Amino acid sequence: MQDEEGISSEDIDRICKNLKVLANPTRLRIAYLLYKRDYCVCELVYKLEEKQNLISHHLAVMKQSGIVDSYNHSKWKYYRLNQKVNSILENLKGN
Repeated sequence: MQDEEGISSEDIDRICKNLKVLANPTRLRIAYLLYKRDYCVCELVYKLEEKQNLISHHLAVMKQSGIVDSYNHSKWKYYRLNQKVNSILENLKGN
């Protein structure tokens, strides 16, 4: 069902869930890093100066909600930001 602005209630629910996930400061920092390029966990650990298990946990939450995708390259697993989330971050940043 769409309201007068042309957005469905399902889209509103999905956007709200994504914003709840991104409301965590560590996850938002991860999202902004992934906005620029793909990273493996070890690179994110170094960049954010956090423990590996914490970064892995946040990435799992982000992946479960569809904010990030992952792929294997050589022996590493890389994470990338879902394209739909790119526009959310652009609007939040004000660019």
